Amino acid sequence: MNIRWPRNLIEEIAYRRCILFIGSGVSATAIDKDGKSPETWGGFLNGAKKLINPVHNNSIPFIEKMLSQNNYLLALQAIYDSCDPGIYSSYLRDIFSNPDYQASNVHHLLKEIDPKILITTNFDKIYDNLCNSHGYAVANYTEVRKILSNIKSTTNLIIKAHGTIDDIDQLVFTQKQYYNAKKDYPEFYNLLQALFMTNSVLFLGYSLNDPDINLILETISANSSAISCPHYVVLKEGVDKEIKKFWHDCYNIICLEYGPEYENFAENVLELSNLVSQYRLERKMP
Repeated sequence: MNIRWPRNLIEEIAYRRCILFIGSGVSATAIDKDGKSPETWGGFLNGAKKLINPVHNNSIPFIEKMLSQNNYLLALQAIYDSCDPGIYSSYLRDIFSNPDYQASNVHHLLKEIDPKILITTNFDKIYDNLCNSHGYAVANYTEVRKILSNIKSTTNLIIKAHGTIDDIDQLVFTQKQYYNAKKDYPEFYNLLQALFMTNSVLFLGYSLNDPDINLILETISANSSAISCPHYVVLKEGVDKEIKKFWHDCYNIICLEYGPEYENFAENVLELSNLVSQYRLERKMP
């Protein structure tokens, strides 16, 4: 099943008026020298559970209950509260920093699409490193002045909406960390709302139960753009029509489905890249 990319979305991307918003599904396309890919939420949490200090084993039933309900944020908060902070930090680095993951074809295609602004909830630096030698600016959610100055410039901008593995103390990963980030950096979340109100947004590499995307939508839901200017999310086929209707009605987001396998994600991104390139070529755009 191939995505029928909406013409208006291709146009928005071609004119660099569309923000690409990438999640862990994009990072999962990368591999290291052993052929291993970065963990998504499920794999990360299963590994993190093993870090729990035995004196806190009484928290395991609650964690398992939260996982069964797909409440990943509260599950991770309970895991975090039950671990030695040093061991937990080391585990984060082992997952997101130490492996030498190489940018995948999907990463290269996103770079070829050349968005003015790309936002990511990923902590890893796979896409950042790919763009390092091409003058891209990278800014964390804590650096609003840097974000604003680069939005107003001709420089391509990567916004790390949940922080970077380089600064573990500033990661937004648990329920409490998200609460603290909204409290301590309200100007960033106001800026995020403004970006959603004034730009089309295309989400790539998320599932509908990813806490990453739900945290963001919680922030911008009351300020979605006009119905005639929807946002889009790319998903593997099989999403219930009632859920798709909810996302459209509440978040002004239209679901674009690919399939039948996750491997089909890359070929659909390739088609999008080709369509955008063709549009720019026909109109003699840079």
